[in-house]
Amino acid sequence: MIAEALFERSLNHLLRQSPGASEALCRHAGCSVRFDLTLAQFDFRIADDGCFSEAVVDTPDAVVRPTPALFARLPFFGREALRHADYSGDPALLATLDRVFRQLDWDVEADLAPVVGDIAAHRLHALGRDALATLAHTVAAFGHNASEYVVEEAELMARGVDVARFNRAVDTLADDVARADARLRRLETDAA
Repeated sequence: MIAEALFERSLNHLLRQSPGASEALCRHAGCSVRFDLTLAQFDFRIADDGCFSEAVVDTPDAVVRPTPALFARLPFFGREALRHADYSGDPALLATLDRVFRQLDWDVEADLAPVVGDIAAHRLHALGRDALATLAHTVAAFGHNASEYVVEEAELMARGVDVARFNRAVDTLADDVARADARLRRLETDAA
């Protein structure tokens, strides 16, 4: 119950910070949405004001299930990672949810300003943004270096150029075998 209330408050806070998000959901007032997080399920109804409210739902109108790909991409791709969730249910509601989720934008500075002040909020936000960018760059560099090591140094995988060359050689061999087979059949029919 506490987790569901926290999830609801956070989601509604993001809806209020994103212009037009609540208004888009107003068309679906009364519809139910289940967020299936595997370990927990959160059921909500869309209220008349376009925000989510806790509800007990037997059969939801739409279900949103995050996937491992979403969690892996979320820190680096932000809202774009939401494409990797599994959606099922009413297509019109799902289309609206997709559009609303893609436009959600957390105004971190506005939330930090009352606590630490405007200048500190701005600096903390910039520091966090830079830290995430550095982390993303570090992970990308590590991935590149690891793949280079696996291919070049440890020779556990073939290079793309070598695979392409091998595939061309296999295709050429298959063509040569097909031509030889055709000649052999022609010779057999001529001899018969």
